[in-house]
Amino acid sequence: MNKINIYKTFMAFVVSALLITPPAVAIAKTQTTTLKGTIEGALCVLQGKKCPPHDLDAHLLIENNFVLLASDGKHYYLPNLNRSLKVRYVGKDVQVTGSVNGESIIVDRFEMKEGGKYKVVWSKEKQKKEFINYFETLPAG
Repeated sequence: MNKINIYKTFMAFVVSALLITPPAVAIAKTQTTTLKGTIEGALCVLQGKKCPPHDLDAHLLIENNFVLLASDGKHYYLPNLNRSLKVRYVGKDVQVTGSVNGESIIVDRFEMKEGGKYKVVWSKEKQKKEFINYFETLPAG
């Protein structure tokens, strides 16, 4: 009798979990997208502006976060990229490839437009290789 009650409780839990989780969210997380735009300060974008090109260095000191302002006007946070990487490319034309989830994109590849072509500046693969190389060069002990 206890096995039947446990089974019913377990099945009710599974069905509830499936009904609560929207299938579109699960699908959206796995789609890889490439977006073009510029890197801008998050505060500026949320106020409907771009970072001021004059006195940019002083302005960048007060910006805590940076976003990709896509060519369609939407903005995306780049949570897996370091602030120092984002700040170097403020106002520059970039191309970002990764998985979009709401207002964020988990970046797989970050490219900057140079001479009419996009050049890879950062990628998960490059970071992985650098990480492995760093630990292989440490002295034993």
